[in-house]
Amino acid sequence: MEKKKKKENKQKKKTKKMKNRSRSRRLRMRKKSFDPEAKITPMQDLVRQWKAKPLHGRYRSRIEDNAIDTKASQGWLQSGNLFLETEGFIASIQDQVVPTKLYRKRIMHENVDDIRCRICGEKDEHIDHIVAGCSPLAPKQYLERHNDVAKILYQALAKKHLGETGTQPYYKYTPPPVIETETSRLYWNRKIITDRPIPNNIPDIVLTLKEERTTFIIDIAVPLPTNIQTTHAEKINKYLPLSDEIKRMWEMGNVSIIPVIIGATGEIPRKLHKSLEKLQLHPKIYLQLQKAALLGTCRTVRRVLGDENRIR
Repeated sequence: MEKKKKKENKQKKKTKKMKNRSRSRRLRMRKKSFDPEAKITPMQDLVRQWKAKPLHGRYRSRIEDNAIDTKASQGWLQSGNLFLETEGFIASIQDQVVPTKLYRKRIMHENVDDIRCRICGEKDEHIDHIVAGCSPLAPKQYLERHNDVAKILYQALAKKHLGETGTQPYYKYTPPPVIETETSRLYWNRKIITDRPIPNNIPDIVLTLKEERTTFIIDIAVPLPTNIQTTHAEKINKYLPLSDEIKRMWEMGNVSIIPVIIGATGEIPRKLHKSLEKLQLHPKIYLQLQKAALLGTCRTVRRVLGDENRIR
């Protein structure tokens, strides 16, 4: 009995000692990651460390811009409809740790003689250049990504305003140039004939609500996050002459220019929510547009880094 009691007491002391050690460790961690005066939580401290990184912190700084909806920009992570490998690749693009020539030379310190882009051969090959800055990629790769986003929007408008039923995956969908009913009309990439010459007369989508005498000129763009605000302003100015002509020729009461802008690495500008609201679309549709843009970016980066011959 005495041996049993000694063994139990010894076990109790050991358990108590382990608990005290664990408690001390937790207290040290709290003291390390929590500043009572600054009221910084461990998570906030991690985010602060992330932002402080000269390379990896750029993405976090971008999505915390006043013009960007930070929570919506990370919506693709919460939706859970991407493969884990794809999620990881998107994160590596956002953190700019993809093995481009410039990254390999400056960060990995590899022996890279020529850091010029393997596609255009003009500018340095960094991830932003591949994602949305390489001219030879514009006619096919960037246009394909742009059209994927536009197809989702076009189907949603047809379903909402023209009573279309059923939805196809955007990568299988071929938009008809015109869909028209007694109350609405929808154009896809169609040239607008005007009385006087207008240089920019082929918007991505034009929606006309006949009874309301309202027309929406909709143009999509998937630029670098640093160019989102500039692109929005450019779209407005680009179609002002066309909007005036449409209002006069079609006898519309109101013609609105609706830029639909999504960052090439998934950034959601606050103005996008207002654009979707004006078009009377579901507020969460931005998640579908965001996913299409991100997958288009992944596809482009993989093709460029995998085999440039597939791009040409």
